Amino acid sequence: MVSTVSSWWLSLQHDWCDGFTNSEKVWVSAHHLNSKTCHSFLTSSGPKDDLFTSKLVSEREIEVTHATTNTSTKFTAPVSSHKVTPNHNPVSLDITSTGGLGAVTNGKDVLVFEGSNGNVRRTLSGHVDDVQSVKFFPSNKVLLTGGSDMSVKIWSVEDGSCPVTLTGHKRGITALGMIERGKEVVSSSLDGTIKLWVCGTQQCSTTISPQSGAVNHIEILDQSAVSSSSKLVMSVTETGLLAVHSLQDSKLISQFQHSSELTACTAVSQHLLVTGSASGDIITLDIRDCSKPISVQKRNNFAVTSLSSHEQRVWCGQKDGECYTISTSPDTTSDTTLMCDTTLCGGDCEAIFSVVAKSGIVSTSARDRIIRRYEV
Repeated sequence: MVSTVSSWWLSLQHDWCDGFTNSEKVWVSAHHLNSKTCHSFLTSSGPKDDLFTSKLVSEREIEVTHATTNTSTKFTAPVSSHKVTPNHNPVSLDITSTGGLGAVTNGKDVLVFEGSNGNVRRTLSGHVDDVQSVKFFPSNKVLLTGGSDMSVKIWSVEDGSCPVTLTGHKRGITALGMIERGKEVVSSSLDGTIKLWVCGTQQCSTTISPQSGAVNHIEILDQSAVSSSSKLVMSVTETGLLAVHSLQDSKLISQFQHSSELTACTAVSQHLLVTGSASGDIITLDIRDCSKPISVQKRNNFAVTSLSSHEQRVWCGQKDGECYTISTSPDTTSDTTLMCDTTLCGGDCEAIFSVVAKSGIVSTSARDRIIRRYEV
């Protein structure tokens, strides 16, 4: 059994960038799950004491080091912040591969907006209950949505039409995925099933039942080197089960049982998987043997709400509003340790709903209903 590791981590006042501009002092803290928190202040000219050191990397990035533990973190301010959904929580967010467009849930509707300025370009209406998941096709011209109305819809981003509606789940949709360019799509549901849909025929070709309660999230894996089927799906459930199945024949490839609910998951590489729990655990696994975690790390007891990976970095959002990176080496070994190196600032303790990392751009949606965009 791998023991849970808790390390020191730093936090900085959410609007530190504005504070420095106005020549104000901003607070900084060093935290540890099992130790007393250390507090101090920074100004644009430096720290007020020797507890911390700081270095302004750019106008929107500062590196802070806790002197006692030598823990360093870069804090990055957003390049833009827009309240795209004024009346509803943006529970799911996606951006195109170029970052030019975004899509976000807005109650029963989905808003397609311009990534650079947040201007709403189109409203997609058709679900009869709240939309829970949105995902762009690789073409960036088509959008996949799933809602509490138990349906999955495919939309044209260009004209707003909805030519395809997929039905078959018995409870609300929780997450979506797609195979390659989108000839087949995958949905998970509170009904405890995962379905593979053929878009051309609008039929369900495979149903997988992990038999472990509601499926909270899924991630499509390209694992041709591991399995005879290159179509694999990773799922996490409310009872703490992570399972990897073949979408071709529903065969169970690997699984891991955690002690608490698993809420998010992502794939870092062909073999390295990361999942997060409702109790704040961040668990790293090797798909070749998921029964034994590589590591279990924990900042605090707040739920991990979203995970997104890009270029060997995992971006983690939590219910306390913290959003930070976890870096891994490209060549994963059994002693791999996840290290936090960057924290995204902006929200004032507002729960993160979605984190999306693509092509040097990270976008987040939070309980304050603001979409923040970062250049990393």
